[in-house]
Amino acid sequence: MKKTLLLLFLLAAGVTRPLQAQIAPGAIAPNIVATDINGNNWNLYDLLDQGKTVFLDVFATWCGPCWSYHNSGALDDFYNQYGPDGTNEIMAFMIEGDGSTTMADLQGTGGNTVGNWITGTPMPIIDNSGIASDYQIRYFPTIFMICPDRIVREVGQLSTVDLEAVRAECSIATQVNDAGITNSMMYLNGTPAGCGNLNINYRLCNYGTDALTSATITLRDGATTIDTYNWTGNLATYESIPLAFNGVNGVMGANTISVVVSDPNGQSDGNTTNDERSVQFTIFNSVGGPAVSETFASASFPPSGWSELNGGDVAGWEYSTAGLNGAGSAKMNFVYSPAGDFDAIVMPTMDMTGYDNAVLTFDIAAARYGTSNDNLKVKVSYNCGLTWTTLYNKTGAALATVGSQTSIFTPTNANQWRAESINLNNYLTRPALLVKFEAFSNQGNNLYLDNINMSLTTGLNIVNRALDFSLSPNPARSLAMVNFSLAKQQAVQLSVLDAQGRIVYAFDETSVLPGDHQLFVPVSGLAEGIYLVRLQGEDGQQLRRLVVE
Repeated sequence: MKKTLLLLFLLAAGVTRPLQAQIAPGAIAPNIVATDINGNNWNLYDLLDQGKTVFLDVFATWCGPCWSYHNSGALDDFYNQYGPDGTNEIMAFMIEGDGSTTMADLQGTGGNTVGNWITGTPMPIIDNSGIASDYQIRYFPTIFMICPDRIVREVGQLSTVDLEAVRAECSIATQVNDAGITNSMMYLNGTPAGCGNLNINYRLCNYGTDALTSATITLRDGATTIDTYNWTGNLATYESIPLAFNGVNGVMGANTISVVVSDPNGQSDGNTTNDERSVQFTIFNSVGGPAVSETFASASFPPSGWSELNGGDVAGWEYSTAGLNGAGSAKMNFVYSPAGDFDAIVMPTMDMTGYDNAVLTFDIAAARYGTSNDNLKVKVSYNCGLTWTTLYNKTGAALATVGSQTSIFTPTNANQWRAESINLNNYLTRPALLVKFEAFSNQGNNLYLDNINMSLTTGLNIVNRALDFSLSPNPARSLAMVNFSLAKQQAVQLSVLDAQGRIVYAFDETSVLPGDHQLFVPVSGLAEGIYLVRLQGEDGQQLRRLVVE
């Protein structure tokens, strides 16, 4: 599958102009009141109020990836089976999002098209770039699913079978009294020090066939009730309202915050499957400086500002005098740690903004016991530990720095250590980055870490990483096209830098789906000269020189 990313504005020379983020998953879908190319009038909210799930395929007539997905027939088959001529459970639309499109383009005879989009298409086609604007479209095609509760999410270019599966995630009103918490719940305003003060935002939705006039909403941390709110109002079926618990304080360590609704209209809830939404996070120690360097010179463990997460056993990370430079080290006691157990140490939170290069280095010493496969992962999080991305993963022989040992391993010389390095340039814009060393036991032999150092520097540095892309044309006069491929869904950042290393253009999309992609970069507003185009994602970073004429 292939996707084309379209920039919808022109670039002024020397000025960074980021795009508005695409509508977020869990947001309320803007209403669509429009007429299709056959003169039929449509109202999105009317369809949702009927209990239908609505799909939008937002495309452009010139978009090759859009054409490929269209010709796959996946959405057509899905619509034929579940649309008005099938079971009448869903509705789907083709939304042409380029304002310059003509009817000839849709018919395949214009000068800005890749084919005939009308012939053989069973769902209505709406030619309205205003819809693309309302939904903040960043790339074509974009496929949205909108549930009857008006919650929207991007689902990507799915097969018919996968479309059927994702549709089942929408809640349908079947009970008289059914209050639910939508999937838009999130935690916000966590401090860089570790999300110690939170605003819990959520939506209360009526999934019942009767109007919802009252409900009890409870905020919990684990099994402990933090707060209770007795809501009153009037919500029609599928109508929702945003609510919040503000100024919530978690505790140091792991937290599970839940919002639970009960007693709709003073009655038992007819469907309890949608009553609770939870978020898990860990509060860590305060923000570190612009760089963190730890040589384990002090026997106090964990070091100041660090946090330790123990998997429940007695053994785990501990201080050791066996350091590379004689000062000490962090030791993972795999010998006495039960197989399958994990333990982690977390560096102080670091502010990564304002730097051009970030490298994490550390020294490691490890041995196996026989063929044991102990494991070490290095993970990062920029959302206060809500999610983690693995950047380093070694086990068994790849992890070991010496041969297998039948006795308890303690490094005695520098040859038993190995230097490791991890590039963190993908996270330079993050104001609160966490780095975690996570060890998984196979009850093998000991592992040691020393000289853990986060180096943050300024000054342009070309780094060759896994995320590769091509530029064409090059030289460019008006537009340059970036072609790249993603193996998994991830955030993507693209920057254009001038000869002084200043960012003159930035594109930042928090969630780009897997597949092949094309990104058009306007350069007509740039002065002639040589620039660097930098593409960053979780899979790596790559730079290319671009000549502007």
